[in-house]
Amino acid sequence: MLRFAVSDLRSRISVLKIFLACLILGVTLVAATASLYRVIEQSLLADTRALLGGDVELDSSEPLPDDVLEWLRTSGTISLVRQLDTMVTDANGENFFRAAILVPDAAYPLYGKLQLMPDQPLAAATAQQDALWGAVVDPLLAERLGQTIGDQIQIGAATFRISGLIQTQPDRSLNANWRGLPIIISDEALQAAELIQPGSRIDYEYRVQTDRDLALWLDEFEQAFPDTRWDITTFAERSERLAERLDQIATALILIAFTTLFIGGLGVANSIHAYLDEKLGTIATLQTLGLRRGPLVRIYLLQIGILGSLAGLIGGAIGLGLSAVALSLAGDAFAVSESSGASQWIKMWLLPLLLSWLFAVLTAYVFALPALARALAASPAGLFRGKVQAASHEPRIWRIASYILLAVYIGALLLWLPSSQLGFLFLLALVVLWGLLEGLIKGLRHAAKALENGGFADRNFARRLALANLHRPDSPLRATLLSLGTALTLVVACTLLVSTLLRALESTIPAEAPALILYDVLPDQTDGLQADLESLDSSSQTELLPLVRARLATINQEPIAEALADNSQARREAMGDEYKLSYLSGNPEDLELIAGDWWTIPAPEGEPAFMAMEDREANELGLTVGDQVAFLVEGQTIVAEIKALYRQKGLQTRFWFEGVLQDGALDALIGRYVGVVYQSDPAAKQSQQWLARNIPNVMTLRTADWLETAGDLLGKATAGLAAVALVSLTASLLVLSSVVSVSRKRQLYEANLLHCLGARHRAIRLAMLLETGLLTFTSTLFATALGALIALPLAATLLKLPAGDLWWLGALVAGAVSSLALLGGLLPTLRALQMNQAMLLREG
Repeated sequence: MLRFAVSDLRSRISVLKIFLACLILGVTLVAATASLYRVIEQSLLADTRALLGGDVELDSSEPLPDDVLEWLRTSGTISLVRQLDTMVTDANGENFFRAAILVPDAAYPLYGKLQLMPDQPLAAATAQQDALWGAVVDPLLAERLGQTIGDQIQIGAATFRISGLIQTQPDRSLNANWRGLPIIISDEALQAAELIQPGSRIDYEYRVQTDRDLALWLDEFEQAFPDTRWDITTFAERSERLAERLDQIATALILIAFTTLFIGGLGVANSIHAYLDEKLGTIATLQTLGLRRGPLVRIYLLQIGILGSLAGLIGGAIGLGLSAVALSLAGDAFAVSESSGASQWIKMWLLPLLLSWLFAVLTAYVFALPALARALAASPAGLFRGKVQAASHEPRIWRIASYILLAVYIGALLLWLPSSQLGFLFLLALVVLWGLLEGLIKGLRHAAKALENGGFADRNFARRLALANLHRPDSPLRATLLSLGTALTLVVACTLLVSTLLRALESTIPAEAPALILYDVLPDQTDGLQADLESLDSSSQTELLPLVRARLATINQEPIAEALADNSQARREAMGDEYKLSYLSGNPEDLELIAGDWWTIPAPEGEPAFMAMEDREANELGLTVGDQVAFLVEGQTIVAEIKALYRQKGLQTRFWFEGVLQDGALDALIGRYVGVVYQSDPAAKQSQQWLARNIPNVMTLRTADWLETAGDLLGKATAGLAAVALVSLTASLLVLSSVVSVSRKRQLYEANLLHCLGARHRAIRLAMLLETGLLTFTSTLFATALGALIALPLAATLLKLPAGDLWWLGALVAGAVSSLALLGGLLPTLRALQMNQAMLLREG
C-alpha cells in the first residue's frame, strides 16, 4: 500500500506543488515564531534575577534609613547601585548625548557577571590614572560620541578616560536606549564630576540576595516597616510580568503565522481538489476491479499524510534556520545559558519542529478531507458513461470526521499558544469574520444575479457573462476573498500603522515639537537660562514648568495601606510610586481632557487645590472626578480634589506628568523645573553645547536625536512587519494560482465552446477582464475596510495618532497588489485562447 501510494504520488507530484508550497510557507512562520519565543523566554526568564539585580530590589530617591539597612543585611546580601542621568560630551565638546551614570558598590553584581573589553576588574577600570578617572562606557554610546578606548570624554566638571567598553551587563534595562546609555564610574569620580547638587535627582537601587521565601520576606518587611515609601519589586513579580508580556507578544505573532497557515490551507484544498479530479478515473477503475473502499481510503489518506509530513519537516527546518539566523544577528542579547540541559534544548528547538510537523499534517487533513470524501464517493458507473464526477457533497460520516478533526486542531492550537485567552479571542474573531464574510459573499452573489436579471446586462454579452461567472456555484469569489482578502487585510493594516508613525516622525512631531527639551533646571537658574538662550537665538522661545515629585498618602481621607489592603502588590506599587506633579501653564504637553473641566483661577489658601489626573493612574486607583487625594512632599501634605481626567499625547508627550494642579498649589515645594525650547535645530545644537559647558546640571534632549533613534527602531519594526506580510501575501498568491489552475480548464473549455457557437474572442476576453475587475474591486474594498477597522483603533489607542485620513493609502496598496495578482493569473488564460479550438475541445 505504501509503495502504491508513493508511486501514485510521483506520477502527478507537479499538480501538488502548490499544496507543498502553501504548507511550507505557513509552517515556516509558525516554526520561526515559536522557536524564537521559546529561546527568548528561556533566556530572559532564566536571567530575571540578573535583570532585576537580585531577588528583591528597593528603589528610593534617597538613602535608606540605617534601621532598614540593618534589617536587610540580616536577611541576605545587599548591593547598592546609584544612578543619575546627565549629559556627556566628547573631548572637543561637539557631540552631546544623554547618559545614565551608574555608581555600583563592591558587591555588584549579585547575579550574573559584568564583562568588559578589555577584560579587567571593574575597580581597576574605574580607578584614577594619570590624573584622569576611568569610565566604562556602553559601546553604542562610544560610537555615537566618536570615541574609543583610551579617548577622553567630559562628564560634569571632570574629564574621564574611556578605560573599557561594556560587553555584557546583567542588569541592563530593556529600555536603556530611551533613558540613556550606561556609563559606569566610581564613587570618588562621581564626587570629582560634581554632579550631585542641591535638588539633583539620584536613584538609589538596593538589591538583596536572599535564599528565603520571597512572599514571607515581603510580609515580614511590611510588618517591620508598615509605612514603607519605597518601590519594592521581587524577582518573582518581575518574572511574572515579563512572562505575561512575552506570552502576549508571542501569541500575537504565532496567530499571525497561523493566519498564514490558514490561507495556505485554502491552497491545500484547491490543490488536492485538482489532484483528485485527475485521479477520479483511477479511483473508479480500482473500485471496478475489486479494490474495496477501505484500502482505497487508506491509500489516499496516506498520501495526504506523506505530503503534510514532508511540508511540515521542510517548513519547520526552514523556520528554525531563520530563527537561528535572527538570534545570531542579535548577538548575546538573547544568549542561552551554557548550563541548559537536554530538556531545554528539546523545548526550544525539537518541540517547535515536532509541533510544526503536527500542525502541517493537521492542516493538510482538515482542508483536504472534504475534497477527498467527495472524490471517493464518486460512482464507478461513470466509467461506462465516459466521465467520472465527484459527489456534490461528502457523505455524513466524512462530515462528522471533518468536524472532529477541526475540533482537535482548535484544541491543539489553544493548548499550545502561550496565552490561551488571546487565542480564544482570536478564534472568536475568526468565527465572526467568517460569518461576515459568508454574508458578504452571499450578498455579492445575490447582487450579481440581480444585476444580470434586472436588465443591467441586456444586450451586453461580456457584462452578462462576467456577472454570471460571479454567482455560479464554482465561482472563484469565495477563494479570492478568503485568501487574497485576508492577506491584503494584513498588508493594509501594516501600511496604515507604519505610514501613520512615519508621518508623525517626519512631519507632525517636528512641526509641533520643540527643538530642545530641558530637564533638572534649578529655581535660581530659570531667569538666567531664558535670557542666555534668547541671546544665542533671538527667536528662541522657552517655556518652563515646575516639577514636584510626590508620593500618594491618602485616597478620600483613607490611608493607602487601608484603601488597598486587599491587594498587597497594588498597595506596594501605590506607596512606592512617585507622582510627577506640575502646573498646566498653557498646556505645552497638549493634554487631552476626557472628563471634567479645566479651571481658570489660582489655588485658594487653606482649601484643597483643583487637580487633573492622568487617566491611566486614575483607572489603576479607581479614582474619578470628585475624589480627593493627598500627597506627601518633603514632609508636607498637599490635598487636592480631582477636577478633571486627561490623556497623554502619546509619542509627542515629553514629561509624562501624572497630575497637574492649580497655579500656586506647589510654589513652596518647587525644587526643579523642566521645559521646552522652540528654535531651529542648528540653534538647538548650539544651545545644547552652551548649556553643557555653562550649566552642566541641566540635561537636554534634541528632538532631532530622538527622532533619529525612533526612526531607527521603526525601521527595524517595519522590516519585521513587511517580512511577515510578504510571507502571508506569498501564500495568498499561491492560493490564487491554485484557484486559477483549478478553474483554467473550465475557463478555456467554456471560452472555446462559446467561440465555436459564435462568440468573438474580443467579447470573451472582455468578459474575463470584467470578472477579474469585479473581483479586484471586491478584494480591495474588503481588505481596505477590514484593515482600517484593525489599524485605526490601534493607532488611536496605542499610538494616540490619527490615521483615518490615510485610508486612501491602504486602498491604493490593496488595489495595486490585488490587480497585479489577479491580472497576472488571467494573462496565461488569455494567451491560451489563441490555441486551436478543436484541439482544446478534443482534450476536454
